[in-house]
Amino acid sequence: MELYRIFYTFRTRDLNFLTITGMDMVNRKLFSVLVYSENDSIDMDHPLSPDMPGSLKQLLLEEKHQIDSGYYDLTSWNTNVFH
Repeated sequence: MELYRIFYTFRTRDLNFLTITGMDMVNRKLFSVLVYSENDSIDMDHPLSPDMPGSLKQLLLEEKHQIDSGYYDLTSWNTNVFH
């Protein structure tokens, strides 16, 4: 069973930060983490990046390429309307 799932990210370019939103699948709680992301590259070791559970940090490092490339960006979502 996966421990965490990333839903989406959005960037605050002027401040070089990225907000990552997802879910703690074990405790069924949403999380939102603000990480330093200069030049569209998250830096988990930057002093302004928060402390977080090791398993969440590991997931973010595993997904780093997709996060940096915009795969999870909120602006890349396609909206579907069901009638």
